[in-house]
Amino acid sequence: AVLGLARSGRDVPGADAYYASVVEYVQKAMDENGRLNRSRSTENSRLILALTAIGKDVTHVAGRSLLDGLDSMAFITKQSVNGPVWALLALDSGAYDIPENTAGTTQATRDGYVDYILNAELPGGGWSFAGGDAETDITAMALQALAKYRDRQDVADAVERGLTVLSQQQEENGGVVSWGSSNSESVAQVIVALTELDVSLTDSRFVKSGNTLVSRLLEFRTENGAFRHILDGEEDVMATEQGFYALVAVSRAEQGKSTLYTMTEA
Repeated sequence: AVLGLARSGRDVPGADAYYASVVEYVQKAMDENGRLNRSRSTENSRLILALTAIGKDVTHVAGRSLLDGLDSMAFITKQSVNGPVWALLALDSGAYDIPENTAGTTQATRDGYVDYILNAELPGGGWSFAGGDAETDITAMALQALAKYRDRQDVADAVERGLTVLSQQQEENGGVVSWGSSNSESVAQVIVALTELDVSLTDSRFVKSGNTLVSRLLEFRTENGAFRHILDGEEDVMATEQGFYALVAVSRAEQGKSTLYTMTEA
């Protein structure tokens, strides 16, 4: 929610209270290695993204640096491909350096993160969290993280394969099905992936029977502007947050602004 509001250019209601809650959380949860959770590096990554979006110093939160939790490959990869994906998005959002690893484990590097994501690619292209068929959300998120590394040919090739997979997964109504249902969050992630990659949202690969990802996403809106997870469901907080920041990504692309996750100007 904070990310979407900040990147939309609007004021973030309660920003001071939010930051105070982050400080309290860091004081209580961060261990000696700078980790907010023993298993989930994404706890560090998501706060880095939010605080970068509102212009806060991520290296000095309650006297601690949120970047310290992203220095170990062993820790980051505990969450499979999810960890490296969000670590890259967080680090690249503010062009942050990765701190030196002092825990005695393998030093994390950007190339190491990228290589891990590439090695997790499925034989037919795309990604999944735990093997099997390519999953829309994970594939889209992997493409978001790889977007800035397409100067590497192996990355550029993997990105094209991932886009092909997502195009094949798109339905005639413009949406996608994941986890057994046509849902708004999966559409939102594909939208963000395309905007991060500077691929037009009206690219012929992503227009089916005249329907686009954006037109499908808007079908999930409720009368008060929130979003549903599924079409016949009630309004949903996660669906609303993701639907909102996907529309922010669209708006920024239309205005020629930096992408949702490129926040060095913030």
